Amino acid sequence: MENSFLQFADSPTSYSQKGSMIINEKDFYSFLSIKQSLSETSIRHCIIRIKIINAWILKEGLTKESVEKFFMGLKNKGLKNNSLNTYYFTFNQLVAYCKDRDLAYDFFDGFKSFKKTKPDIVIFTQEEIEKILATKLTYGKFHGNDCNFLDFRFRTMTMFLAYTGCRYSEAAELTIKHLDLNAGKAIFVNTKTNENRTAYFREPLKSRLAELVKDRKPNDRIFRNSMETQVHVTDFSADLKRRAVVAGITKRTFPHNFRHSYITHMLEAGVPITEVATLVGHKDIQTTYSTYMHLADKTLEKAALRHPMVRKTVDPIEIIKTIKEALENFHLEDDPRFRYNISEGEAGLIFELGLKTG
Repeated sequence: MENSFLQFADSPTSYSQKGSMIINEKDFYSFLSIKQSLSETSIRHCIIRIKIINAWILKEGLTKESVEKFFMGLKNKGLKNNSLNTYYFTFNQLVAYCKDRDLAYDFFDGFKSFKKTKPDIVIFTQEEIEKILATKLTYGKFHGNDCNFLDFRFRTMTMFLAYTGCRYSEAAELTIKHLDLNAGKAIFVNTKTNENRTAYFREPLKSRLAELVKDRKPNDRIFRNSMETQVHVTDFSADLKRRAVVAGITKRTFPHNFRHSYITHMLEAGVPITEVATLVGHKDIQTTYSTYMHLADKTLEKAALRHPMVRKTVDPIEIIKTIKEALENFHLEDDPRFRYNISEGEAGLIFELGLKTG
């Protein structure tokens, strides 16, 4: 016998040895989507974990003791606190689900989230990002269809992450109706802070995005897989790691590396931290400061040297070098629109800057 949300003892694959319920994944998905209104990414993570939890319930039941044993098993497998918290989140959703369905929900009473740890932050240099973006991959056939078109799609998605500093989920869930190609803007509506945010882009990303959305419908995802559905982070991560290996990148590679790199490069280029925080969607500027400013030590040092009383004691040559680095951060030598030349001689810094004519 089975009702809309639970499977019971007469179904041999749907109840635990200790008589506990097994959560119906389809109904749990519906609850998360409609009543909890979670993002697609959050729902997917919960469903992946509820499968693991269900397998545990089959053997151990669903009690406070079994849940504690479940988390101890995860710790023994080497899961860190941040990963454990993803299961903590799923259990909280499960409690809400049981309350809504008039089921026992005291199995999670007394549990607290795990102390967050700062993950190792891997930063790509600009040269490494350019190598990854320049690396092409070949793909086999899927259901008899050539899938080499995925190289353009995945490289464009990689470029989007690198050029905007957005979170992976924000890019994956971005729809065509929230893209303004003429203005070079994309609006993220499914954000971590639940506040809309705008990302800005120019060529060559603009042309690549225009190619991706050509003849598509407003509600379609911009970035799609071979099945024309949303690109899952596990698939994209595997593709990115493969691309990095071919590009000769030996650093640990994840989609979030581009966000870390974007923020660090912006701070090192002298962009005010308040503007960086707004661009990347940090609701609290302290998040930006505590996470990234130690990676931009040069920026802090140079900022300190700008104090008028301190500046008087700084070697003039150092000030000239600072100005030179600030100019070089614009990479105007790569922009065909500008007439640009800079040199450092005995007389100091000599540079020419203007617009090319004709």
